[in-house]
Amino acid sequence: MFDFGYSELLIIAVVLLVTVGPKELPSLLRGIFDFVSRIKIYAAELRTGIQSIANDLEIEKISKNTNKSSSKNKTTEDD
Repeated sequence: MFDFGYSELLIIAVVLLVTVGPKELPSLLRGIFDFVSRIKIYAAELRTGIQSIANDLEIEKISKNTNKSSSKNKTTEDD
């Protein structure tokens, strides 16, 4: 997703350590990781919901095609 190297991560860590301080850094990182994990959970739920809707629409489409085919077969058999 993001293409960070070790040098970029080291720079980010030093900047965080200097700006936030060593006492508040663990709680800040815990909050950031909790936020990211919630975002991942919401994204997975959204993806599942969209997939479910797509599957339902596909089932309806197949059902309509099947009903059309069966009604055509019945009219052909009646002739």
